[in-house]
Amino acid sequence: MAHVVRTYQVINPGPLFGDRRRITFTFTGPAPAGSVVPLEVDGCPVRALLTATPLNGGLLAAELQLSYL
Repeated sequence: MAHVVRTYQVINPGPLFGDRRRITFTFTGPAPAGSVVPLEVDGCPVRALLTATPLNGGLLAAELQLSYL
């Protein structure tokens, strides 16, 4: 079974990475919209919620999942 390749743009990076930090990542796998996937950004482990919301340039929106310890 071939995995689907989708490219996501994080739409809310500000709280962790500042307003000017743009986070784009490619996800390969069968996970549907609504799935939370682990990422590493600038050496920091984070999680992003995959969505089906289309953005410009064929990107889909992803949202950082912020959790405070």
